[in-house]
Amino acid sequence: MGFRRARFVLAAAALGALFATGAARAEPTAADRETARSLMSEARELREKGHMQDALKRFKAADDIMRVPTTGLELARTQASMGLLLEARDTIANIRKLPSSPSDPEPFKEARAKAEELDNSLETRIPALTIVVQGAAEGETPTIVVDGSQLAAAVAGLPRRVNAGRHTVVVRTPTTQGERTVDVKEGERKDVEVTLSAASKTLEVTPPLGETPPAQAEHPSEPSEATSHGPTALTFVGIAAGGAGLVLGAVTGLLSMSKTSSLKTECPRSVCTSANALSDRSSAYTLATVSDIGFVVAGVGAAVAITTLVVGHESSAAPAGQSAPEAPAEGQPAPQSRLRIVPWIGLGSAGVTGVF
Repeated sequence: MGFRRARFVLAAAALGALFATGAARAEPTAADRETARSLMSEARELREKGHMQDALKRFKAADDIMRVPTTGLELARTQASMGLLLEARDTIANIRKLPSSPSDPEPFKEARAKAEELDNSLETRIPALTIVVQGAAEGETPTIVVDGSQLAAAVAGLPRRVNAGRHTVVVRTPTTQGERTVDVKEGERKDVEVTLSAASKTLEVTPPLGETPPAQAEHPSEPSEATSHGPTALTFVGIAAGGAGLVLGAVTGLLSMSKTSSLKTECPRSVCTSANALSDRSSAYTLATVSDIGFVVAGVGAAVAITTLVVGHESSAAPAGQSAPEAPAEGQPAPQSRLRIVPWIGLGSAGVTGVF
């Protein structure tokens, strides 16, 4: 019995020390009090000038520091003047929770009385919305979300206190959903009827707390311009150049080989002494060079033609709203391309000419 009593005494002492420490920490310092006085003075000036948001921020900071009836009253007054009626009543409720005693200074007593008067006036100013759901299937419990906050199932169909202004109501079930936006004035009581219909992918609904929002439907991408891999003018240029280069390379190569073969007789041991032999050797070298150039042109032309077919190009289909090119009249020949590439070979020389 003595052991239990001793343990009880120790526990009570520990709790007393804990509460005493909490009270000591809650007591504002001289710097805190001076800061709060400065914030209150600035806030009153800002409120008189109409800078309500800045004033509200300073009143809130001062009340967080001091937690006394006078700072709470000024905060509640500012909230009420800004239409934050629910927040103002919540601030007044915090004032009531503050401990009072007969030794409180007179400003504290006056602040409590004025806070009660303000609370009574707010009671009739706060509007309410009653959500009426139509079209819910039997056995389904609708989920109701007002301004992004989900209502508890127990308050469905009962008045919900809100601030004056515009509010969005979303109701959904596993198979249906509906949405309404409503404007309400101070003191107004309004029924908001939400009719449910089949769920639409485009309707944006705030999910209930704890649920993952549904994936948004992707918008179809704009149709891209068609790409054609058919031949173009550049393709035909590449084919023509390749063919001409091939012919040029083959012909001049054969001529060079012929000249080189005859030089074996004219120039024994690769030493040419006659003027005719020297001329033939020069011609053989020139023809060999032209042959090499011809084969290079053939390769480039083939590469150009293949690239245009593989890479492709934008289709020439007429855009919407424009008519397609007119077909040639009956009996008239279709327009022909005027591009021609002609290889030529001369004595000791060769080349390619183009005609447009």
